[in-house]
Amino acid sequence: MRNNDKHIKRFGVWYWTGPLLLSVIITAGIRLVTDIPMGYKFWERPLIYNLIEWVSTLIIAFIFQEVLAYFLRRNNRDTNKLNIKKLLMEYFIIMILGIIIINPCIVIIHYFTNDPPGLDDFVIASVIVDLILIINYSFYRGGQILNAYIEQQLQTEKIRSMQMESELKYLKAQFRPHFLFNALNTIYFQIDENNVAPRGTIEKLSDLLRYQLYDVNQMVTMEQEFKFIQTYIDMQKMRMKETLKLDFSFDPQLKKQQIHALLLFPLIENAFKYVGGDYWIRINAYLENGNALVLKVDNAIPANGNSLGNKGGIGLENLQRQLELLYPEKHRMSTNKTSGVYTAILEIKLNNPDEYAGNNKV
Repeated sequence: MRNNDKHIKRFGVWYWTGPLLLSVIITAGIRLVTDIPMGYKFWERPLIYNLIEWVSTLIIAFIFQEVLAYFLRRNNRDTNKLNIKKLLMEYFIIMILGIIIINPCIVIIHYFTNDPPGLDDFVIASVIVDLILIINYSFYRGGQILNAYIEQQLQTEKIRSMQMESELKYLKAQFRPHFLFNALNTIYFQIDENNVAPRGTIEKLSDLLRYQLYDVNQMVTMEQEFKFIQTYIDMQKMRMKETLKLDFSFDPQLKKQQIHALLLFPLIENAFKYVGGDYWIRINAYLENGNALVLKVDNAIPANGNSLGNKGGIGLENLQRQLELLYPEKHRMSTNKTSGVYTAILEIKLNNPDEYAGNNKV
């Protein structure tokens, strides 16, 4: 459920008819259980007493409806993480609330009908009310669980479809690398040995391409990812102005943890692409709380420059989409542009290295 409860829609038809039906069932159920075995005909007593009971039960039914709607809204947030223990706890709370609400009402109703309540009145009312509440709650909660399951299946199919599409593109791309590497190799040997800079640039470009095309199979260690980033930084330093002030640090604790390849790269590439103004870049990656990777990238930009929006362009939008698919509810990315500074922060909750033991596909 989002803004309004989609199962108990406020001020819809069921909002009014539901409690009406519930009050009739509760009143009739209590009367049939308590009066019929004793031969007491409750329909022959003064009409005002029956009306007091029914109106009071109707008010209670509206209260119960609001209670159920509240719990449905609150518990819907945890539907994807639901287990039998949590579900039993939900039912237990509903039952306790039913008992807490109905018993004081029994005292009030019996007071106005001049019929002192006995222990059996409290027990019977509590059992019937809890039974009806559990059935009612199960109906709506089951709808939530079913909807969550269907949504999860659709999301799974969507991810599978995207993976198949990506794999197809990857397979098609495999036809081109050999030509590309052969061409780079030819250019490399055509350059005079004394021209160290261009030969070095081609070597690093080959390393970057090899990592993206061959050495990556979904998951890599943080050590591999940082090595790739270091190669990219080294190549960028060759072409950037000498006035560029570059400061970067990678936490030595980040080594064996695994991450989906090339997720950190867009933030760093973005910084080199848009750096300007005072012409500096700061890159800092560190481990937080034992299993959370934090990457913070700051770069100077022209104070009045409009070349970079607050979101950082298509590259960061694509990165955000990847994070939603690969690390749902385990990531947070934020960007901020102030006068002369652009900041991007990415936080990813990583699994422990032991969880990948023997399962590294790289």
